[in-house]
Amino acid sequence: MQAYEDSVRLPSGLNIDDYSIVKLPDGIIVVATDVDDNLIIFDEYKYAVDEMILTLPGGGIDGDETPIQAAARELLEETGYESTEFEQLAELYVYPSKIQHTNYIIRAKNAKFIKDIQHEPSEAIGKIQLIPISKLKGLRLAGKFNTTPLITAIALAFPENF
Repeated sequence: MQAYEDSVRLPSGLNIDDYSIVKLPDGIIVVATDVDDNLIIFDEYKYAVDEMILTLPGGGIDGDETPIQAAARELLEETGYESTEFEQLAELYVYPSKIQHTNYIIRAKNAKFIKDIQHEPSEAIGKIQLIPISKLKGLRLAGKFNTTPLITAIALAFPENF
């Protein structure tokens, strides 16, 4: 992570001498379903809001990895599931006014459980949940999805069920 201030000249000609920017490594969010078409999701503790939140597998893109390679790695690391069917759905800026960071939304299909989960020490991931796609809209309406990345990723992957 890098944080810096810059002098910016806007298209209008206005100069801003102290424009703050945060640069973060790019990342991926994986919308994965198993062979029975259940969404693979879990609760994870998020320190900034001090609660367990439903989330999808995701993380940073390492070195020379492509977003698809990072998605395959994170899916396996965080859930124990593996897939060979990946598709990039979107390349999104998180907060382009202040943050230089791109999230790639990756869809993974027909994932199979192949190994026990090996979480990083910094991850506080709860039990893996398998949710039928048909239940997504009801969960959204009940307020169970409460982060922008989660809602965006699921809406892109399943617009007819969300």
